[in-house]
Amino acid sequence: MTPIRKLIRADGTVTELHGPHAIADVRQMIGADSLGIVRLADRVHVMLLDDDCHPKGLPVNPEATRLYHEVCIPGTTHPICGDVVIVPDSDYAGEA
Repeated sequence: MTPIRKLIRADGTVTELHGPHAIADVRQMIGADSLGIVRLADRVHVMLLDDDCHPKGLPVNPEATRLYHEVCIPGTTHPICGDVVIVPDSDYAGEA
């Protein structure tokens, strides 16, 4: 499987990312002080998101929400808001 690394903005814009990025760079890309992590359905990739997206009033990210609902309990309606980054979980396997 080819690793996926991309930034998905809430407005639907997708930017391909090359190579692993430091956690600090990911936080800066999406404007986050702290990150939340969602393991995606393929169990290889994770979605990194702003842990404070709802208190900040960030807009719903339809594509990120779709990916999130793929791994949720059926009937979950909670949206993902703001920009997100999709990367292989292995990019950060050794980080504390």
